[in-house]
This record gives sequence, C-alpha cells and structure tokens, in this order.
Amino acid sequence: MDAPASAPTYSTPEQVAAMLQISIRSLYRVVANDPTMPVLKLNGGALRFPRERLERWLRDREQGRAQPKRLAIVKAAN
Repeated sequence: MDAPASAPTYSTPEQVAAMLQISIRSLYRVVANDPTMPVLKLNGGALRFPRERLERWLRDREQGRAQPKRLAIVKAAN
C-alpha cells in the first residue's frame, strides 16, 4: 500500500550519512551533540530523519547564509 502524498518521507541513517558523505559514526555524533537536528528516535533506538525538515535544517546551516538574529534578554537595573 502506498503512503498518502502528504505523508512525510523519512531517510535512514545510512541514507543521510551517504548524502552528507560522512560515516555513520559521525552522523550519530551530530545527532547526539546537536539537539536542533531533525530526527525521530523510535523504540529500540532506530533513527529516522524527516527528509523535508532535514533539507531545511541543512540549508539553514550553509556557509554564507545570514544567520537568524537572536534576541538578547536584558535584566533591568534595580
């Protein structure tokens, strides 16, 4: 049975590592150290990566792209 057209497409760690041209070990290190990386952790420890969100995450980290501005929290002087 085919998935509906609107269903997200997921990639395996092997597919993502091949796409990024890094080892599986390096991919797992990125997942462990960067909580912003879009990943779905399934029971039993399996990982799946939502392809559309992963591609957006990668585009946002390309060199030369403007980084989003962060708001600074300033404490009022007493």
